[in-house]
Amino acid sequence: MREVWKFKIPMEAVASIEVPEGAQIIHVDCQAREAFLWAVVNPNAPLRTRCFRVAGTGRKIRDDHALDHVGTVKIEGGQLMFHVFEIAPS
Repeated sequence: MREVWKFKIPMEAVASIEVPEGAQIIHVDCQAREAFLWAVVNPNAPLRTRCFRVAGTGRKIRDDHALDHVGTVKIEGGQLMFHVFEIAPS
């Protein structure tokens, strides 16, 4: 059986998040002025670290790794926009 879990996204240039192996990200958003992602997970799967790059609108994005956009977080009613990219494993 699978479940939907919520994970806080640290607002850092590169954020590491422990999620169950095979987690499928379904949404990113702001809740209570913090960034989160939601994923469908197998709660019995072992945890794995996944890395994300967080970039504000108008900021340079290092392109030393392949990046997959997973969503955009609007904070302060959209006054601050942060784009979340998963860094592909090397």
